[in-house]
Amino acid sequence: MFNKLVVALMPLAPRAIVKMISKRYIAGMDAAAAIAKCQDLKDSGFLTTMDILGEAVTTETQAAEALDSYLALISEVSQSGIEKNISLKPTALGLAVSEELALQNISSIVTKAKQAGIFIRLDMEDSPYTSKTLRMYEQLRADYPHMGTVIQAYMHRSLDDVKSIAAHGGNLRICKGIYKESPKIAYQDKNEIRENYLKLLATMFSNNAYVGIATHDHYLIDQSLQMIEDMDIAADRYEFQALLGVPIVDRLTELIHDNHRVRIYVPFGVDWYAYSSRRLKENPDIAGYVLKNIFQWAS
Repeated sequence: MFNKLVVALMPLAPRAIVKMISKRYIAGMDAAAAIAKCQDLKDSGFLTTMDILGEAVTTETQAAEALDSYLALISEVSQSGIEKNISLKPTALGLAVSEELALQNISSIVTKAKQAGIFIRLDMEDSPYTSKTLRMYEQLRADYPHMGTVIQAYMHRSLDDVKSIAAHGGNLRICKGIYKESPKIAYQDKNEIRENYLKLLATMFSNNAYVGIATHDHYLIDQSLQMIEDMDIAADRYEFQALLGVPIVDRLTELIHDNHRVRIYVPFGVDWYAYSSRRLKENPDIAGYVLKNIFQWAS
């Protein structure tokens, strides 16, 4: 109750307090800090993917700035010793302005990524962008297969989407879904979402398509491991994925010790406030934990 109250009052809190809490979830303000975090994670056995914070830009100028940032990131990642893997949000590259603009900008990123041998994943956002994102993914991967996208298990349409993508050897990250969606198009019940998640996972496995099992839900991790065993899925056909800062490090480390691949999503950048607010709403325990520590440091 205390932790949820902290999150509810977060919009009233000074941004400095939110920023202190957000440090758990965000690797830093710039690429150098994020690359250093990725190197630390690599030393502990984790794979990583990097993402520049920011989404839903409303002008071509903002989209061009995001494009420049990603092109620079590709150069920095290609020269580092970390995993060559980058995630991006299509609305950060102009999808809210026009599909044509986003496709043009993301195509430029994919072209440079291809030269550098970097994997690109198109993140999935809320429902107005689902079909547009999947269209871009299918179009771009025809020329550069070394890329993937994301499917959200709470969407009613997701099983049909996964069947189509899996049948053509697509690479998917499967997550539950975070955006607030209407019951008309998205499951609201936790158990229904879990059930659909496992259907999506089984569909990917049945088609021998590569899948990122992106969940912090211990039940889904357990069920995924059982499915992997029952279906005799090779270790190079899947990986587990988690967000930086989510407090299940012991479980993730255990997965690594059991020879499963585990990737951490490492966001960075100056647009940290909106991202941090969403993460805190997902996991109120973090807000309460950090706030209690602040009071202890001050005493």
